[in-house]
Amino acid sequence: MSDEGCCTTGTGAARPRAADGPPYAECVLCREPTEYPESYRGITLCPRCEWQEAQRSACSG
Repeated sequence: MSDEGCCTTGTGAARPRAADGPPYAECVLCREPTEYPESYRGITLCPRCEWQEAQRSACSG
């Protein structure tokens, strides 16, 4: 039995390119600055919230 494909993010979306400098977009959960440019459209998470979200959605089997 193969475990390939067990742990997928489900979003299929590519991560946005990191910003070269300020201004940075705010995290949608904690309002801290992210590493993404302010002009990025979509959901932006700071590294801490991104890690926590990955932990919540990780495979537990």
